[in-house]
Amino acid sequence: MHVENAMGVCPVREDTEMLAAAAAEEAPGRALDLGTGTGYVAVYLALRGFEVDAVDVSPRAIAAARANAERNGVAVRLSSSSLFSAATGTYDVIASNPPQRERETELSRLVTSTLLRSLTISTFLMRTLSPLLEPRRLGFLEQIASGALDRLRPGGRILLVISPTETAHLLASLPRLRLHDRRPVRTIPGFEVAIFTRASQ
Repeated sequence: MHVENAMGVCPVREDTEMLAAAAAEEAPGRALDLGTGTGYVAVYLALRGFEVDAVDVSPRAIAAARANAERNGVAVRLSSSSLFSAATGTYDVIASNPPQRERETELSRLVTSTLLRSLTISTFLMRTLSPLLEPRRLGFLEQIASGALDRLRPGGRILLVISPTETAHLLASLPRLRLHDRRPVRTIPGFEVAIFTRASQ
């Protein structure tokens, strides 16, 4: 698998790699890569037999994901979408590595993606800014988790790269959500891959 990063699109790091690997642990089914960025998760799942929809609000991300899907010879259905607006039907797996801010612009994406290319700088920024940004994006994460629950097939999973505090908030605010597993991201302190299912399952 070969995925290239692109200017203005957050680069692939350990959190994205862990998200993709965890999403692929169950038998192949229908998957949604929400906020696909480079398309890493979408390509990873498609190579393992998943039928993949990938959406992003950024034209740069859609172009990067399309190029990476072609580079790896896989079919991924790509759509420009604000959250779930272009997602159709239901899914066995919904995976997302949400942005730190709900309302990104092409300029802010360009700045963020450039800074994240340095592990030292990105680690410093995460430690410094996460406590400030977390409270502001809780409502945004609720939208993501609630929308995912509405589109989740029986036995399906929702995977999010978020902080333990955000995981706790989602569980407290969405009774339909159940935590299945959590995996700390070693190189990005304060973040984890949280794996959810429906509470009734």
